[in-house]
Amino acid sequence: MKRRRTMAVGALLLAASVGLSFVHPWGDVRSVSSSGQILDGSTVPDDVRKVLEKKCADCHSNQTHWPAYSRFAPTSWLMEHDVYAGRAAANLSRWEGMSADDRIAMLTRIAAEARSGEMPTRPYAIAHPATRLTESDKQEIAAWARAERKRIRTEIAEQKITGQKERKKHETGQ
Repeated sequence: MKRRRTMAVGALLLAASVGLSFVHPWGDVRSVSSSGQILDGSTVPDDVRKVLEKKCADCHSNQTHWPAYSRFAPTSWLMEHDVYAGRAAANLSRWEGMSADDRIAMLTRIAAEARSGEMPTRPYAIAHPATRLTESDKQEIAAWARAERKRIRTEIAEQKITGQKERKKHETGQ
């Protein structure tokens, strides 16, 4: 009798968990297209790209890998919230569509949060130890972010000079 009751309660909890997993309090973040590469249009060394893909992309891109346990509520809600918040803070899949100023700001945040150990967050890193950044990872990410910021700023400066030359050329009728 006790075993039957335990089985019934377990089945009810499982059914409730599966049913509630179709509820998406932060929108259905799973339905976002995951095509394309992260940081399209940027200059990223392969070793840095691999670190970002392995340790950051699940929350900070549209290329989230959803483990089996993320299909059941309330775990699904926790993971969807983390992904929703991560993409809102920095979505590496939208890099190409960002303005140069937004890219520079994001690079500054990426470097600062990687160096300080803010990312990944402690609860996430405890649940997913493979996402912890090593000191080498932190240094590589920070060095890349500095170099990429410099490259973007140089590109902006060159575009301004080219634009000024074109305007002068147009004004003088040449």
